[in-house]
Amino acid sequence: MSPELETLDQLLGGELSLAIVRKLFPDDERFLRGIRSLLFCGDVSLLSADGSNLTNWRELLTAPVTPIQLNGLKLRITDQGIRTIS
Repeated sequence: MSPELETLDQLLGGELSLAIVRKLFPDDERFLRGIRSLLFCGDVSLLSADGSNLTNWRELLTAPVTPIQLNGLKLRITDQGIRTIS
């Protein structure tokens, strides 16, 4: 299973921090590409530490970004993501 599909599968149980999701990917570059892809496709939403939806994720995930800069952010699966994993 790809890290992206594994991420969606894990998100079925609830929101996950990006620090946890990072562990599903082999390296930082692959992690950032995978998260960008999931966000672009609408499979996940990026949330701030207070739980609000971050619509400016493109700005936040523009290279160069390191996962440490994304500390405190979480992912939530969307209805689209549920359909993708089903």
